[in-house]
Amino acid sequence: MITVPTTPALVSALRELGDRPAVVADGRAISGIGLLLGVSPPGGLPQALARRIAEHAALPPSAARAAEQRLRYWAGVLGAPPIRHTVLHPVTDLAVDLALATLLAGGTVHCGDPDQRPEQQLEAVATARATHLSLPSALLWRLSGQPGLAAHDLAALRLVLHVGPEPRQEDVYAAVDALGAVLAHVRAPDSNAEAADRRLRADAANAAAAAWKYGIGVTAEQVHDFGAQLDRAVLAALLHTLQQNGVLTDPARGYPEAEVLAAAMVTPAQRPRVVRWLDALARHGLLTRHDGGAQGPVFRGGPGPDAAEVREAWRPAAETWADGLGPAAALDRVRRGALRLPRLITGQEAPRPDASPVRWAASRGFLGAALGALVRGTAEAHQGPGPLRVLELDAEGGEPAVARALATRPRPHTEHHSAPDGGRYDVVIASAGGVAGTGAGAGGGAVAGAGGLAVEPVQDVPALVRLLAPGGRLLLLAPTTEQLDLLITGDAHGLTARPAEQWRAALTAAGCPTVLTLPEDGHPMGLLGQRLFAARVD
Repeated sequence: MITVPTTPALVSALRELGDRPAVVADGRAISGIGLLLGVSPPGGLPQALARRIAEHAALPPSAARAAEQRLRYWAGVLGAPPIRHTVLHPVTDLAVDLALATLLAGGTVHCGDPDQRPEQQLEAVATARATHLSLPSALLWRLSGQPGLAAHDLAALRLVLHVGPEPRQEDVYAAVDALGAVLAHVRAPDSNAEAADRRLRADAANAAAAAWKYGIGVTAEQVHDFGAQLDRAVLAALLHTLQQNGVLTDPARGYPEAEVLAAAMVTPAQRPRVVRWLDALARHGLLTRHDGGAQGPVFRGGPGPDAAEVREAWRPAAETWADGLGPAAALDRVRRGALRLPRLITGQEAPRPDASPVRWAASRGFLGAALGALVRGTAEAHQGPGPLRVLELDAEGGEPAVARALATRPRPHTEHHSAPDGGRYDVVIASAGGVAGTGAGAGGGAVAGAGGLAVEPVQDVPALVRLLAPGGRLLLLAPTTEQLDLLITGDAHGLTARPAEQWRAALTAAGCPTVLTLPEDGHPMGLLGQRLFAARVD
């Protein structure tokens, strides 16, 4: 005669744990026996676990076995012991199931706090030497993008279970690289976050359709050729400006940075600009850079272009630009600026107002139309009890398409602000990194005008995201490729070789679970190096 066990498997597992820690919360450990005796740990998830265990222990055997089928499934997903499972979920049925499945498998549950700062969450995972981590997908993207992630010892981590909408592959790859663990995705159907994602993607698709006419006649080959021609002309002008002072011409000799600045008679105010020239010239192979120890970086050059060759370098760029890309004045401003460089860096000529990148003149029509359509779509869908609160930083000089979009609805339904008033906003519109789409000159004047926010991704984006109400959208115009012409006519302080990755990482780390870009990858207008980032917060 075969005897069927009558003790629920979860109860048996807790008995086997005995006095060993079963649940750890706020530094307090509760043993398996303690849970069976009704010890109630502090906090939402621990208390929910204690309630479920008490209910489970009172179930008749058949009902307990049915309830445990689901837990056995999740225990199979978690895999073989040892299991030290940090659960960073708010209190949901799934979070409780994952914790109970851990106990069923003989593991320990570490109850994390989903509302803590990312640094604290990572420290808690490292301190627990967690082998497993489960959390919402949006939180995973945020943690995997944290700048200080490498400082935390996550070597024990084997499996990360994330719950949310269907992920983007680039987010998955980034998280795997950052955490060094296997990722398993659990779909959360019909969640508020997923519905918000669908609305944002639909609005972005409509915005791209509204802007399509501004890309007529522009080809990827044309944009690529112009970018290469413009960069060659800019770098030639910079190198010639320095070499005409007798430095960086001898490939056998190294020139310390200080010697280059002195030979070119660079004023103290212009030294940061010329240092950025040297960095760009070295990055693009026209100079070589070496560590000079106490004397700073040392640069080596070689024979460079003469004045006639510099003038000729602008010709192919001008011809390609004139073939329907943008107004002649935009490129002429850079060419004239290049001629003034010797007088500018020596203080013989006063600096002129910073200008936007040349390629912004070609992409502004597309991005302005897309921005206006996104704002209009958000306003039309707004059903909140109060008006739609829109913050357009420096709106007095802003993008006309935004004002037109907001004028399509009766005024009581929208509030259009040009500076923060201490509240939160449904939409925040900003520009950064030399894009002038919302009234900012080079250097992000629109962003700086909002209470002194910085213009670099790591500092700027979190401040912008903090201005958003739950469910709000950040619409950010920013450069996505290096804009070398800013070295002549703009503020190239934040100039980097790969700004697109920096903006996306900053948005994700600041708590934006979904980040879209317009135009989409591969679109000729996107190759101009200016994009509209559309991001949302939960």
